[in-house]
Amino acid sequence: MTFNEVIFGTSPFLFAKQFGHRSRLYELDFQRQPENVAKILDKAYSMGVDTLMLQKSDELECAIDISIANGSKWRCVGFTTIENFDYSMELFAKYDTSCVIVDGFFVDDNLKEGNFDEIIKYLRLIKDAGFTAGIETRMPFTHLDLIANSELMDYFDVLMFPLNFYGYMMDCNFLNNDNKALIKNLIGKFSDKKIVANRTLAAGVLMPSEAYNFIKDIDYLDCVCVGMANISEVEETMEVINSVKS
Repeated sequence: MTFNEVIFGTSPFLFAKQFGHRSRLYELDFQRQPENVAKILDKAYSMGVDTLMLQKSDELECAIDISIANGSKWRCVGFTTIENFDYSMELFAKYDTSCVIVDGFFVDDNLKEGNFDEIIKYLRLIKDAGFTAGIETRMPFTHLDLIANSELMDYFDVLMFPLNFYGYMMDCNFLNNDNKALIKNLIGKFSDKKIVANRTLAAGVLMPSEAYNFIKDIDYLDCVCVGMANISEVEETMEVINSVKS
């Protein structure tokens, strides 16, 4: 059994640097043009995606409002950096947000330094605000075992990490069979957590059919987070995902 949930990833609308030269193209398409974002959101909603990754962005916030006015009933998973934490928490409260995930750069930096209390501080604030708390790590091979054997396990319920064949934005070169088996073994310690895979398309390097045929039989995944930046990408990606998800 494979994943059965999809989160619409919104990084293209924030012109994230991981997309290389396409970040500039996204900026031209979406900056101060929330109606363009809303059209893509509406298409994804019509193809069965009803949850999106909510991040600090004026364009994204306006686009969500337009899409909701068009009849889409979006649920949200919040994603926050620590620099924007207070603003983000106010933003998440405006929408139907169930969970808030703390950015992997912050989590990984503090794991490296052994600053578990610093991570726990923010997870407590998230729970106190009424949200389910989650963490991202961008270094699953390095940090999953460390997390599993720490007191952090008592403070979060959702774990997100990158997962794709090329190991893009992961701490491995390729997710070959050996690495695939290793990460499955590490994830066995998180059986009580919801597992979300992001960067499944390796920032657009992989075609949807390649990406999801590779991960469709990974049985520990509950959810994938995938960014789509135009109508045709939504159609292609969701056709593949809807054919493989459980």
